[in-house]
Amino acid sequence: MRIFTSPFMILNLSMEPPKDIGDSKDLVFVGKLRQEVEDNLTNDQFGVEELAKNIGLSRSQLHRKLNAATGQSVSQFIREYRLQRGMELLRRGDLTAAEVADRIGFGSATYFNKCFNEYYGFPPGEAKNRMTDLTTADPAHAIPPPQTSSKRRSLFIVIAAGVLAVAAGTAYYFYTYRNTVVLPAADKSIAILPFKNLSADQRNEYFSEGIIEAIRTNLSQIGALRVISRTSVEQYRESTKPASEIANELGVATLLEGSVQRDNNKVRIEVRLVDGASEGQVWSKSYDRELKDVFAIQSEIAEEIAGELNAKLSAEERSKLLRKDTENPEAYDLYLKGIYEYRTYTNLGTHKSIEYLQKAIALDSNYARPYAALANSYIGLASIFGAEMNALEALEKGKPLIDKALVLDPGLCEAHMTLAFYLLYHDWNFKDAEKEYEISIHTNHPDALALYIDYLNFVSRHAEAMKWAEHLNNKEPYYPNSRIILSYVYNHRLDEALRFSEARLKVFNNYYTYDSHGFLLLNTKRYAESIEYFNKAMAIEGIRYPRMLGWMGAAYAKAGNLEKSNELIEELKGRWAKKENGSIAFFIAVIYSAMNDREAALSWLKVSFDTHEMELPWLMTEPQFYHLQNEPGFQLIAKAIGFPQIQ
Repeated sequence: MRIFTSPFMILNLSMEPPKDIGDSKDLVFVGKLRQEVEDNLTNDQFGVEELAKNIGLSRSQLHRKLNAATGQSVSQFIREYRLQRGMELLRRGDLTAAEVADRIGFGSATYFNKCFNEYYGFPPGEAKNRMTDLTTADPAHAIPPPQTSSKRRSLFIVIAAGVLAVAAGTAYYFYTYRNTVVLPAADKSIAILPFKNLSADQRNEYFSEGIIEAIRTNLSQIGALRVISRTSVEQYRESTKPASEIANELGVATLLEGSVQRDNNKVRIEVRLVDGASEGQVWSKSYDRELKDVFAIQSEIAEEIAGELNAKLSAEERSKLLRKDTENPEAYDLYLKGIYEYRTYTNLGTHKSIEYLQKAIALDSNYARPYAALANSYIGLASIFGAEMNALEALEKGKPLIDKALVLDPGLCEAHMTLAFYLLYHDWNFKDAEKEYEISIHTNHPDALALYIDYLNFVSRHAEAMKWAEHLNNKEPYYPNSRIILSYVYNHRLDEALRFSEARLKVFNNYYTYDSHGFLLLNTKRYAESIEYFNKAMAIEGIRYPRMLGWMGAAYAKAGNLEKSNELIEELKGRWAKKENGSIAFFIAVIYSAMNDREAALSWLKVSFDTHEMELPWLMTEPQFYHLQNEPGFQLIAKAIGFPQIQ
């Protein structure tokens, strides 16, 4: 939200310093509340209403009494207690962040990560390391713990909220009555800023995100418009920059701002189109509807925006806007939850997404999108990141879902993308996989573009892959798993790769960024640093991924520490014997190859081939195997897989 000030507004506020909890009755009361929250810690439905009922007070009585004792609201008290318990569990070091979120009653791992970061100043994945820092660092430079909530902090929040409300009201007046503008006919570019989730239940964030995505998808189908991607605008979620600065940075003429408020089956959506140059309001509207009308709202918003931007719709485009994916609002709601959870890119998130998508299909068996998304979620459990399900099992489980999605919606981008993945990884059918990828990238879907870039690198078309990686980066500069670093490496542009990767680390601290940066450091002979980043990647989820262990083993081998390399080989062999997943044989071969034990490396690659491991399409692009590529055994495996560059 951007803050506007009015020359007519004068605020004169004063307050007395509040006292901390000191009354013994207050201490007993707060202790009782804490115990109630603790007793219901895993229940993500436990909130203000339930706590008040258990204590025997009305909501208003509970709020007044707690606020008098601590200066906190009830919802704040519950949330902060959960976060403090979360920190305790994270510091033990035996649970992932996603598992902790589940144990302390956060229904969404993403929402837990967001709240934790806001409260402590660093993400959950760093909790254990930060604890070490606190116990070993110079006290003068130690990271302070979060401040205990007090009346002073609560009063400051109330005052700040009041200032924001007055500023927002003033801004609304000036925009509505003084700054309405008309755009030039030539300007047809737009960025949709993250909407504010004004729902009382912050777990409805998934719904707000889904509304934005649907509006963006609808606008993207209008050929006359240029619509900036979701990830490109994510950086402005909490920004206070003026509209003109944001529009200039994104290179667009207009911005769409808005808010979503949901209360059971009632939905209120407010949107406002702003001129990026003058910051004047072009158009605004509020929609108060039933949940069942959400598709109509999304289509109506897109059509009105197109009109305001002077973008003419073809008959086909208008037909697409009016089309409903499902007549069942509950199925749509479950689909949004599933997609939201999948995009946490965590193991727990993937499992929750499967649960929601299955329920969506059960409610509407003719709804195409959940089928494609469900297939993708199963595949996610078999990926290097998931490392849970057998690759062939996951792919075979997903194929009927892909087929069903394409029967219901032959043009569905996500279904073509997932079919391409199946053809490549299950059938090793490079030719048909490329055809499906080419269909899926027409809408510039970021996942489709990323997978197509992988394909081009697999078949040694690195210059093409670089072109598409740059295209993806231009469209989606904040895509969480950018392919540009790998493409720089394969095109021998290592200095550019390093500059890009180091800049990206300042924005992201996720698994994918550490993974790519570690890979780059390994292949630029900065072995100790690469090991550090592989360890960071594993710490985020608390899982020792075979991919990370394989590259770490290669780094140790290249650095001359064969003892550490052999330790990791033995760890992976032990997991292989237990029939664990995650392309273990492939990464054992990676370590042996880095140790220059060609015979052992080829032997384990044969095992990887015989068991059809998920990682095999990367065979020709794995740098640790470059010196094996002329070996007859390697050539036989590559030819059997069907790489088109192998004659």
